[in-house]
Amino acid sequence: MYIEKYAKVIVKNNSIYTDNLFTYKIPEFLLNHVEVGHRVLVPFGKGNKPIEAYVFLITDIVENNIDFKELFDILDEYPIFKVEDIKLIQWMKNRYLCTYMDCISLLHPKGYKVESFKEISLNNDLKELDAKSFYEKIDSLSENRKFILNKIIENKNKIKVDKLIKEKAIDEGINPKDLKLSTTINNLLLKMKEEKLIDIYWNYKSQKNEKKICYVSLNIDKNIIEDYIGYNKIRLGEKQRDIIEFLKYNDDIEINDLIKLLNASKSSISSLHKKNLITLDFKDYYRSPSDFYDEKRKEIILNEEQKTVVDKITSDMFKEHKKPYMIHGVTGSGKTEVYMEIIDYALKQGLDSIFLVPEISLTPQTISRLKNRFGDIVGVFHSKLSEGEKHDVFKAIKKGKIRILIGARSALFAPFNSLGVVIIDEFHESAYKSEKNPKFSAIEVGKYMVLKQNITLILGSATPSVEEYYRAKNNEYELITIKERANKKPLPSIEVVDMKKELTLGNKSIFSYKLQEEIETELSNNNQVILFLNRRGYGNFVSCRKCGFVFSCKNCDISLTYHKNNNSGRCHYCGYEENIPKSCPECGSDYVRPFGIGTEKVEEEIKKLFKNAKVLRMDKDTTSKKGELDKILNKFKNKEANILIGTQMLSKGLDFEDVTLVGILSADMMLNFPDFKSFENTFQLITQVSGRAGRSDKEGKVVLQTYDTDHYVIRRALNYDFEGFYEDEIKIRKIFSYAPFNNMISVVVSGRNQKLVEKNIKNMYNSLIYLLKNRGVDDFDFILGPNPCAISKINQNYRYQLLFKDDNIEINLLKGIIKYICITKKEVVFDKDVNISIDVNPNNIL
Repeated sequence: MYIEKYAKVIVKNNSIYTDNLFTYKIPEFLLNHVEVGHRVLVPFGKGNKPIEAYVFLITDIVENNIDFKELFDILDEYPIFKVEDIKLIQWMKNRYLCTYMDCISLLHPKGYKVESFKEISLNNDLKELDAKSFYEKIDSLSENRKFILNKIIENKNKIKVDKLIKEKAIDEGINPKDLKLSTTINNLLLKMKEEKLIDIYWNYKSQKNEKKICYVSLNIDKNIIEDYIGYNKIRLGEKQRDIIEFLKYNDDIEINDLIKLLNASKSSISSLHKKNLITLDFKDYYRSPSDFYDEKRKEIILNEEQKTVVDKITSDMFKEHKKPYMIHGVTGSGKTEVYMEIIDYALKQGLDSIFLVPEISLTPQTISRLKNRFGDIVGVFHSKLSEGEKHDVFKAIKKGKIRILIGARSALFAPFNSLGVVIIDEFHESAYKSEKNPKFSAIEVGKYMVLKQNITLILGSATPSVEEYYRAKNNEYELITIKERANKKPLPSIEVVDMKKELTLGNKSIFSYKLQEEIETELSNNNQVILFLNRRGYGNFVSCRKCGFVFSCKNCDISLTYHKNNNSGRCHYCGYEENIPKSCPECGSDYVRPFGIGTEKVEEEIKKLFKNAKVLRMDKDTTSKKGELDKILNKFKNKEANILIGTQMLSKGLDFEDVTLVGILSADMMLNFPDFKSFENTFQLITQVSGRAGRSDKEGKVVLQTYDTDHYVIRRALNYDFEGFYEDEIKIRKIFSYAPFNNMISVVVSGRNQKLVEKNIKNMYNSLIYLLKNRGVDDFDFILGPNPCAISKINQNYRYQLLFKDDNIEINLLKGIIKYICITKKEVVFDKDVNISIDVNPNNIL
């Protein structure tokens, strides 16, 4: 007698109604095989459709008097999740107020698919009849029944129901998607089952998005193969002899290469295989994205500061209960070289590493440097890979072929078995916080992994985020500073230009006289220049100067950005685009003009001023196609251009030895952004972009243009005074109870019907107040709203928001109530035509 065991599983279904554990009995034949983390197939719903599920718990204790369904099968030989993965999923679900499947999708190996389908076959009673009785039985049936039974016979005694419906539709000349036909057939099948004519059952097909390559080699020793052929009197054609002769001198060859080289056919190869003369070996093929950017490896010797950092972190690598590390190193201090030394040490200890970057497409130099040093054990993972490429990366990691993974935030969940180091480079970047469910922070998940798995977590930046630096000051991190550049050169000097004075001097250009002068000097010295403006397009908006009409997006509550190259206004939120007419649609006047500046206009103006300059532009418009960014960077590196214009893409780790001047065209555009982090973001961008100058033996300089020269952010950035900026900013954050002093939760309700959205957010607010009052809370100052969002409409969806700060309320109580209203009781509180987005500590509240 065996002890009954049960598996508690999460079914692969994105509905909130299935977002809990379901219990299934483990059949006796699977008792010793099912483990926590296994992917299994279970019967689900009234029809017992086979559905994919994930085992979270195995137990022998269940509620009495319940007849549990049994698991169908295990889908993989080994569990796809480790026990610590299951714990991470549970932690993320509670932390970010999302579903199990939201979290599972991050860790689930890509390219796995289960297709469930209904099949029908002849009933045993019918199959046992002799031929005469069988056909007499069929002849006595209705035409539709005859059609179904004949189709089963034609398909070797089984046919998919979907295929049957399609063939019936073709037979009757109607649409296969006709709902009435599907209902009629399904009802008839149920009757035929009752009549014991057919059996109906579910079946499934498990697929993995894998690619195999066929290699051809001799099956018999090359020294005796001719004797073997002669002894066995094997007849060979001319091409078959060519193949044998070629393989004598080549151990193996990929089949397609063999066909091309010898102009052979697959039938010749197949014939040799049947004659047992060759072996066909199918090997795993790992798909990987092409690299367009190439950088030569440089031998670099670490300076004393860098060595101190490496020694500190590597000496503590196996220490229990260690803190995460924060490396605060100035731009150009050689943090990447430090990371690579730490990775190298980890490899020698048998440990794998994950290297996170803000946006993988913007860091080709970092990828190239890692691959140059560590070779083929470096893998790349990010959201723009195909499903097949993602699957192959996960498979290569599990087989130990990839030991170092570089990627965006999703790479954090790669299935390493011996993970030792996680590096989060430029950790201040907002890209480390997901905007989609689950809205996780890579830094928070990394810190959880330190706590539970004892990995070494390293955060690095020249401009740490205010929140994390505050935590470092309060001993949550081991704070390490690198104060000097690796080349021992000073940081580029920053000269501030007051654009108000430029106007009084009669200069109405985008470029101050000082910046024009410096560009002229650097170009004449055969150096390179970077110009930064954090807005793409030609103009900020297009307006009629006579009546004030502004061309706006038809789907969003925002003006269109003007793009001169195709005379269009484009929405940078939903992609809507329209041609800009010469006359105003409101008043008919011809005074329609673009206002403001973007990178497209900067490019046009710079070409007018410096006619011999070779100019490149790097923004979302010029880098949207695959490989375009790498081409731009290669051209600039090879000095095919001497001026590079771009948006904040320029701030992300670029390293060009001939760049000696950086021009920041408008600091005010960033300062005046309506967000509580705008001052922090401005300081970070100024510092990071300035750091692109003077990174080799040549000294660099920066010209910073602004209308607000006395702003504390500008004054602090002028001297690279991060500590001073931090002290100023943290005081403001404390006064207004912003992060890191309080948590903030944003709930956005959106939908196409504005009145319905407004009604639903009020329903949510009223439900919150009711539940909070029942918990003894009567001060609701911590709730802001409900109000329309700052951008109240995006892509035809109206947006209303409730903001919560955990002032005078316990955060877990607040999260519990929000989860209860927005997830558990969603169908009671909200209409089905609205969407709810919950974000814990959002990057912005627009």
